[in-house]
Amino acid sequence: MLPFGFVAQDVKAQNVEQQRTLSISDRKMTAYPIPANNTVYFKITTSLRNEAKTVELMNVIGKTVAVQNVNNDGNDIVFGGLSQLPEGVYIGVMKNAEGKIIQTTKLMIQH
Repeated sequence: MLPFGFVAQDVKAQNVEQQRTLSISDRKMTAYPIPANNTVYFKITTSLRNEAKTVELMNVIGKTVAVQNVNNDGNDIVFGGLSQLPEGVYIGVMKNAEGKIIQTTKLMIQH
């Protein structure tokens, strides 16, 4: 038989894990369509949007090719004119006001 304190700790650990899982799923940025042709959209959850300042589109060597500011209107972030970029894998990078990366997602551009 396990001591009572151990069981309470186990329940507490489960609650912390559930909260962590909820907070991760509530803080999401997704890109669509994949692959993108001329335009890509970034959908951002509300809790992440409140912290975000910019979304940058970077190539795989880390060069920023486009930047959009994030506002709280609830609309998706839109990057157009992608037909000017070479085909390949790109990374959407969300940063806060201090320039710290708070979320990333991969996408592909294919013409």
